[in-house]
Amino acid sequence: MNTKLEIAAHPLRFHGHEGQYFRIWIVNVLLGVLTLGLYTPWARRRTVQYFYQSTEVADGTLEFTAPIKRMLVGFLLFGGLYLALNLAGNSDDRFARTLGNVFLALAVLGAPWLWASAMRFRLRHTRWRGLRLNFAPSVKSLYLASWPMLALAVLLVCFGLSAAGVRSYGPLMSGVLMLAIALLAALCLALLQYNYNRLLLLNTRIGAQAGRWKVELGPYLRIALQAIGIAVLLGALIGAVSSIIFAGYTLGVKNLRGSVLLGLVLGGAMWFLAIVPAMAWREARTFQLVWNNTGVSHLARFRCKLRTGAFMGLRIRNALLNLVTLGLYRPFARIKVYRMKCESVTLHLRGTPEGLVGELARQQDEGGFSDALADGLGLDIVGA
Repeated sequence: MNTKLEIAAHPLRFHGHEGQYFRIWIVNVLLGVLTLGLYTPWARRRTVQYFYQSTEVADGTLEFTAPIKRMLVGFLLFGGLYLALNLAGNSDDRFARTLGNVFLALAVLGAPWLWASAMRFRLRHTRWRGLRLNFAPSVKSLYLASWPMLALAVLLVCFGLSAAGVRSYGPLMSGVLMLAIALLAALCLALLQYNYNRLLLLNTRIGAQAGRWKVELGPYLRIALQAIGIAVLLGALIGAVSSIIFAGYTLGVKNLRGSVLLGLVLGGAMWFLAIVPAMAWREARTFQLVWNNTGVSHLARFRCKLRTGAFMGLRIRNALLNLVTLGLYRPFARIKVYRMKCESVTLHLRGTPEGLVGELARQQDEGGFSDALADGLGLDIVGA
């Protein structure tokens, strides 16, 4: 391709509306309840199709073409595995519990493959102007990227042992140990997210063109650590103020019911004023970092102008309204967050979309066999 073609900016657009998605969401919820969850694959398909067809990228909308039979098979397999693990774990029979532990270990070892399968399925059935995406990582690169998941499993076991050893270690030492394990677990989750995002971008292709990933690990982890620091500082400040108010209230009134109610209110304030802002800050900063450092080969790059303060305010409002409406505001919140993220991104494309589509379509046809093989290995996993 001619690398001297002019680069044009194409801001992403989202044409969805809160009312439209609310109708889809409420039908999905009601049918899910009536069918005891069996409607889940249809619900997921309708939801993805709505968001895709409402997203405009370079004068073309996205499509989701997954067959419902494949989604149903993935849902049933995943549900059966979860049920088997749950029954084995709650059984009093020693053999059943041992078998359950073996299944659990196999599930942990197989989790990377399940994740890759789900991503392969989702991307394989994603279309842009007739072009499909393809995700085909090697087994070696997949499991090398997954080591934080195994470390996290070990940390969770240590966390359980630490919680069970409160009496033997003493409350202070046990609390410090559990806090350290929780911090390491948060870092493992951040590392896993970084590794998987990197693996996903570098091994996803449109035509013969691969994704480009220039995000460095240091800034990515620094954002996660800063978010933890924000949550701790806000939590400590709110905790100190709450303790003073709570102590004054209980000493002045000595009303047990009022004290409990005040404790619940202050606990809720702790969540909304510390955890939600910290998580929203990390989400916004990570989103900016990733989209400002990714692209597609030499053909395209992305730029993100998401405003951190505005996004944090939106997340806090959404959390409050979800609480007030007992969750009925969730579809409206999802649309607002998706729109803010989507419309903060601009695609810078080398050449015209029409010329690019023609070249990529030719490359796609040449890779027909490998694409068909990747399609056969893909399986939709609920929650992936």
